[in-house]
Amino acid sequence: MENIPVDELIAHRAPMKLLDRLISASEVAAVAELTVRPDNPFYLAGLGLPAYVGIELMAQTISTIDGIIRRNVGAAPKIGFLLGCRRYTARDAYFRDGAKLSISVDRVFTDGTMFSFACRIDDDQEFSKGSMNVYAPPDPEAFLKRLSP
Repeated sequence: MENIPVDELIAHRAPMKLLDRLISASEVAAVAELTVRPDNPFYLAGLGLPAYVGIELMAQTISTIDGIIRRNVGAAPKIGFLLGCRRYTARDAYFRDGAKLSISVDRVFTDGTMFSFACRIDDDQEFSKGSMNVYAPPDPEAFLKRLSP
């Protein structure tokens, strides 16, 4: 995989685009990086980045996989929907300031619109892990309109 900017693969934009760069991505797995810094919108001075933000880091890394698939057919990134995260565990309550995080996601199931991923975040060792379930309808905007009263 060539060095593809994250902005070309996910629908998130500043300040909610949290990933710094994509290390690798295929149609079934991805690895992204983030350095914990005070300019992150969730950063807490003196503490770092709350561990629960790891769920969003995993979700954005999952988005890069869909971005790769869509890029390969000439389509733009689209939104997906996080259905839930199971068994999320973290070594500490915060990712420390300056920590270089490696976020890894591996697809374990799909039926074409529903997906499940095994996810992990490492700093110098395993920091957190969990299982993420996502829904990627063919037309997210039409799906959202059906939900509106």
